[in-house]
Amino acid sequence: MQMREYVTKYDSLAAEDTLFNIPHRKEYLLSRIGKGKRVLDVGCLGGRISKVIQDQNNEVWGVEVNANAAAVAEKRGIQVKVANVEDGLPFENSSFDVVNAGEVVEHLYDTKFFFQESHRVLKEGGILIFTTPNLNSIENRIRILLGGYPSMIGAYPEDHFGDHVRIFNLEKIEELCFQTGFKVEDVSGAPGLYEAGHGLDKPLGWMSKLLPRWSKLLMVTARRI
Repeated sequence: MQMREYVTKYDSLAAEDTLFNIPHRKEYLLSRIGKGKRVLDVGCLGGRISKVIQDQNNEVWGVEVNANAAAVAEKRGIQVKVANVEDGLPFENSSFDVVNAGEVVEHLYDTKFFFQESHRVLKEGGILIFTTPNLNSIENRIRILLGGYPSMIGAYPEDHFGDHVRIFNLEKIEELCFQTGFKVEDVSGAPGLYEAGHGLDKPLGWMSKLLPRWSKLLMVTARRI
């Protein structure tokens, strides 16, 4: 099975609650986006994050590969186009102030094309915000030191996080942004998807903010130049 077929058929709504509750993510998004913006939410799933952004007095469009998830987002009042972003973003040039891609880029084979498409649909000076697992997290450093397998990576599609085909660290993010017409403006960190509520979310949250290079997830704002 090709990756696009796997992602299209995968019940992405099953993980939406967990993704929605990533510590600090919503606060980071809202603080970076502000109000009165036209926002494209890539991989919008059932529209929970899109709705939060929209409720902050923003116009929001979603794009989602899973038609069932897109239908749920539409019921929440989000305008959605069903499309595979690996074929391009189905919007006109200079259409948006912000592109948000939460937990998307690690699923794409041609990440450079996605960044180029984000650059195309953004207005001059617009921003791309994305979150993605961090290869150099403190957890992965310890796992590898002990002979284990890195977190949030899989060896085959059905493996846990096996649909992650690209894994980033801050160095590669900056390199990719530079090559596609973006400049990294801000980087913050967040604990992992499954650590909130386990008594570790507060200390991990503070560590992620202070030392994003060691955090499990990287939250990045890059400006179109």
